[in-house]
Amino acid sequence: MRDPYQPAFSKYMLLFGMLIGVAFTSIALAASEGSGVPVSSAEAAATGMNGEQVYNNVCVACHYPPGVGGAPALGDAEAWAPRIAQGMGTLIDHALNGFSGSTGVMPKKGERLDLSDEEIIEAIEYMVEQVDH
Repeated sequence: MRDPYQPAFSKYMLLFGMLIGVAFTSIALAASEGSGVPVSSAEAAATGMNGEQVYNNVCVACHYPPGVGGAPALGDAEAWAPRIAQGMGTLIDHALNGFSGSTGVMPKKGERLDLSDEEIIEAIEYMVEQVDH
């Protein structure tokens, strides 16, 4: 026999779940705005990320000190110097289109093809700015 209260209970639980989801999303957005804290892919697609946010969400996987697979670590002037010497155009080209060389591999857009070229360029600029010249 069916429970006559089941449909009402299901509707209230669905509404309660949606309210919880909205509350958590609002809290996460408020916490991440301007803080350098990683944001979700959905948030990134909706709002765009600055260079520091892209670094914290994507680039950090390989460029966090000490660096992985030949990737120059954030702030490591010795590792970045030969790359910076090639010019920003080369750094941008390698990051946007991918690169494989004797020092390692740079996947196209860090394997985050959902990011815009501008977001990737800002991340490169952010990482280069962290190098003590």
